[in-house]
Amino acid sequence: MFVIALLLVIFLRQIKILKPNALAKTDSFGLLMISIMVIAFGPLADIVPADLIGLIKPILFFLIAGVSIIVAVSFVLGKIVGYSPMLSIAVGLTTLFGFPGTMVLPQEAAKSVGETESEVEIITNQMLPIMVTGGFSTMTITSVIVGGILVSLMM
Repeated sequence: MFVIALLLVIFLRQIKILKPNALAKTDSFGLLMISIMVIAFGPLADIVPADLIGLIKPILFFLIAGVSIIVAVSFVLGKIVGYSPMLSIAVGLTTLFGFPGTMVLPQEAAKSVGETESEVEIITNQMLPIMVTGGFSTMTITSVIVGGILVSLMM
């Protein structure tokens, strides 16, 4: 569903129906981000500390193993497609934080690195499309592949 939405937005931008930064121009970007965060983090309200403590070792193992594999694969694939090592690793790591993060992090990185408004805009325009598209792609593709492997192992 989200991949179709992404493709639809790309199509609508190409034929000039959607304008760039429409959410920012209508001052609705912040409200949308808050809504997405509530939906994403709402289920965490039911967790208790004992559940979290029991999951520390598995979480740390899979986090370290996953990040190591993502960094290695992203580095190699970045060389193939011609991205810098840092950008390719950043795109690979979008699998860890999903959509709201892929939108917010490039903007915050651009604000922290850029010295003028024009630099911030140039950095954002360079990174944002790559990170959002990478996040959608890696989350969708990785979820399907890993889900398929896990289901086959369970049967």
